[in-house]
Amino acid sequence: MRGLLETHKDRQLAGQEEVANTKAKRIYDVLDKYPDIYQIVPDRLVRSRMNICFRVYGGNGGQEKAFLEGAEAQLLQGLKGHRSVGGIRISNYNAVDVGKVERLTTYLEDYARKSKP
Repeated sequence: MRGLLETHKDRQLAGQEEVANTKAKRIYDVLDKYPDIYQIVPDRLVRSRMNICFRVYGGNGGQEKAFLEGAEAQLLQGLKGHRSVGGIRISNYNAVDVGKVERLTTYLEDYARKSKP
């Protein structure tokens, strides 16, 4: 917490909000770019910037398993959705820095390009 506050100095809350919005936008932009592969669960009007949920190929179990295995190979962990809902869930909390979001979005792009039919 101290690191977050020191990073944004006099713009503490506004600075954190700006970063959170930027990270969420970057993730959603990549997901929206590939609608045949990634289907975002909530409607655009009610999207969360903290918990970003989507399905891979409409919830195809094999494709989602392959997506998660590829992510874990890139040291991107904790993306598996809730056991009763499934899918993919990206936790984009304040402690997740922009560099980690960039690694994730690079993986999303790579996976989409490599898995296009």
